[in-house]
Amino acid sequence: MLLSFSCLISAQAQTADKLKERSFRDGEKAIRAGDYKKAITIYREVLDRDPQEVQAHLQLGIAYLKTQNYRDCYEHALRVTRIDANNARAHALAGAALLRSGLIVSATNELIEAFRLDQKEPLAFGAAAEIDYYEGRTKESRAKAFQAHLLDPREPDYLIMIARAASRLEYFAEAADAYEKFLRTAPITDSERRDRVRGLIRFYRRLAGLKIYQVGGQPSGSVPFRLGLDRRPYVKVSINGREANFVIDTGSYSTVVSKKAAKKLGIKEIARGGNSEGFGGTGKFPIVYGLIKNIQIDGVKVQLVPCFIRDFHISEDQPLEDREDGLIGLAVLSTFLTQLDYEAKVLRLDPHEDPALPLTLPSDVRVIPFRTTQNGLISVETEIDSAHRINAILDSAAGSLVVSSSAVERFNLTDRIIKGQTKRVIGAAGIADNVELLRVANCRVADLQIENLRALILDFGAINETSGFEQSGILGGDFLKNYKVTIDFVRSQIRLQPHTPSEKKTVQVPLKSPSLFISR
Repeated sequence: MLLSFSCLISAQAQTADKLKERSFRDGEKAIRAGDYKKAITIYREVLDRDPQEVQAHLQLGIAYLKTQNYRDCYEHALRVTRIDANNARAHALAGAALLRSGLIVSATNELIEAFRLDQKEPLAFGAAAEIDYYEGRTKESRAKAFQAHLLDPREPDYLIMIARAASRLEYFAEAADAYEKFLRTAPITDSERRDRVRGLIRFYRRLAGLKIYQVGGQPSGSVPFRLGLDRRPYVKVSINGREANFVIDTGSYSTVVSKKAAKKLGIKEIARGGNSEGFGGTGKFPIVYGLIKNIQIDGVKVQLVPCFIRDFHISEDQPLEDREDGLIGLAVLSTFLTQLDYEAKVLRLDPHEDPALPLTLPSDVRVIPFRTTQNGLISVETEIDSAHRINAILDSAAGSLVVSSSAVERFNLTDRIIKGQTKRVIGAAGIADNVELLRVANCRVADLQIENLRALILDFGAINETSGFEQSGILGGDFLKNYKVTIDFVRSQIRLQPHTPSEKKTVQVPLKSPSLFISR
């Protein structure tokens, strides 16, 4: 009788082990196939049977990371550290979740602990590569991404990081190779992403062997700009020897040219593929790549400038002089020490300074470090209403402060939505009407503060799909117009100098202002 009972227990244990083994096999297969919903269901069922199963928590966290559910990803990583404080994978997973949530300092601490426990943890290398990329250490980012791929060659995200770092370093053939390997490794379920990657491969193959952003002419230059009614800086430039009206756009990495202007300026398509996402309209527009032979700003000339070509949307209340031919993005501006003086209304471009030399600045200048997103945009730590810290994109082509709808919900700010007031917003994908406004008592960067702003409330889903770490706001023209703004890409910092001695300033935004623009 006792022998029969022991055999029964043994058989049940073997059945449970086989069920768990099959569950893990099916869950791993679902993740590799991109069926994250199925993977989440499988690993939840494992945890229902055994809440202490470490591997199930870790794999469930990975599935949540893939679906951008960073809160649940972090929660399951944290549960593992409570079961096993020395689990390197759990600390790396927690670091990745914190990183994508925009909490980079906390993420760094988790990754340091992961490396202390296991110097061969691929997820720690992958997340550390992202941080290096955001903080301007592109060569180190590339090296860490290669190490992550070496340790886990089946993870396609590491190949994306290799491609991004390589393209930033202008290793275009390497970037194209990494993207081609990504297509062979990644799930086939995300057809839109794969279409975009194929377009990038064609684009980078065309750029391979070229030296882009070659600076010629005079070493420095300055040109007046006109601040439009939409609070965007318009400047006259020469494109392929022809005059054009462009907006200075720190909210776009690449230069963008309208379809109509591209024909006039002799800019031809060199590649295309997939759709990009942006504000307004359908939320999507086709990605078309071009190559500008030269851009001249005053006496400064930049040759071989890659660009996007797309439709530009206009509103009937938009003055003729505020209808631009294109946008000058950060890829051009970052070639110089760039200064936007909103008081003098002058754009100045100078050669980069030696970062080893000390800076001598007026006492009222504030130096603010920045990070760049995966797609190269400047992200600045910002505080709204004296309490809520967010990552905000520095965007001179956005007329207004913007706060994401998720931040409004997260900070319980719905009672501050202005009743009965909406705006029309013109974005990269079209026009959106009836956009709600948020009353912001103050917006602060470092110790510089602007009071009484009306912020647009927009969905940042499209931005955060490609930003790498969460962005919750945009610093637009209503904030920037109060300062002389200097962008120093070599030191990864912006410098803000107020027009007035006062550190605080109240800005009243007129209710009947024209349509507002967002460069995304």
